[in-house]
Amino acid sequence: MSDPAPELRLLDALFRLSKSVLADARTHVAAAADLDLADFLALRTVELGVDTPGGLVADLGLNPAVVSRALTKLAKAGLVERRIDPDDSRRSRLALTAQGARTTAAIAARVRPGLAQRLQRLDPDRRQTLVEALEAL
Repeated sequence: MSDPAPELRLLDALFRLSKSVLADARTHVAAAADLDLADFLALRTVELGVDTPGGLVADLGLNPAVVSRALTKLAKAGLVERRIDPDDSRRSRLALTAQGARTTAAIAARVRPGLAQRLQRLDPDRRQTLVEALEAL
């Protein structure tokens, strides 16, 4: 059997990597806070500057109902604050609370070593290239 096309190799590699990384992340998220992975990803996305529910849906590629449930849970837990958009009262804006920032940092601190361990398998130049390539894709 011949080597599959590069596109299929990419698909295979990304699937296996994401499955492994996400399984590790789920474990750390659950251990650090009473959250699931979608909740943490929503927190991270708000931390990165996405500040509307619609923006989260678009950025994360999740169903709007999933994002709505996550935001309700995060707001009730005091991790995210919803504010009415001053320019359009039909829209809301999101911001991490101080507790949300602490929780996100605590989860990230637990997730980071496993990711670093994976990246250590590559020499430093290849690590940088990999991350830049994935961001470009």
